[in-house]
Amino acid sequence: MHLYVIRHGQSTKNIGKGGSADCDLSEIGYWQVEQIPSFFQNIKVKVIYCSPLRRALHSALPLARACNLPVTLVPEMSEMFLDQWTEYRDYDWQSCDQIESVYENARFIHTHHKSKQWWPVWPEDKRAVRVRVQSFYDAHIAPDLGTDEHIVVFGHGQSTADLKQIANPGDMIPVYNAGIVKFTMNADGKCESAEVFTEHLGIHVSD
Repeated sequence: MHLYVIRHGQSTKNIGKGGSADCDLSEIGYWQVEQIPSFFQNIKVKVIYCSPLRRALHSALPLARACNLPVTLVPEMSEMFLDQWTEYRDYDWQSCDQIESVYENARFIHTHHKSKQWWPVWPEDKRAVRVRVQSFYDAHIAPDLGTDEHIVVFGHGQSTADLKQIANPGDMIPVYNAGIVKFTMNADGKCESAEVFTEHLGIHVSD
């Protein structure tokens, strides 16, 4: 199985221009994510999983359009809601139905009941993020071990770092905005190779 882990493109918060807890991509961020489909042009992607936050969803949409696939929204891949980040506690988050009404190509993963809150309960620590990312991996990625499927996951700094560690314990590959980390996994869940790709980003490589 081939697993591609991608952090969202550069966001307005990444460059100190605010934009709230559910901030959007920066101008460079939008450029970065438009380059992602070129990497996958000769790869048959099975599924695109993505955090429901705007900056991640906007990062996944160009690839979804290029692959003619929906974006499957995964609450477990959300940003971490640390106690010092009170804006995440106070933000007026959209419901599942509201998000799906805005993005017709995005649907919440079937294991999440749309009547329930999708965003993490504030506050949480890094251990809680690892637990939720692990649960997503076990339920939705691990079943494809032993196949030749290509699975793409978009997340945030912490959630993508955790997913990389789950796929490849001890992984030290940097998490670049819109960089692509590819893991080749065997049937036993062991990582046979791990590579990071940033050539598609030209001069706009940032973490």
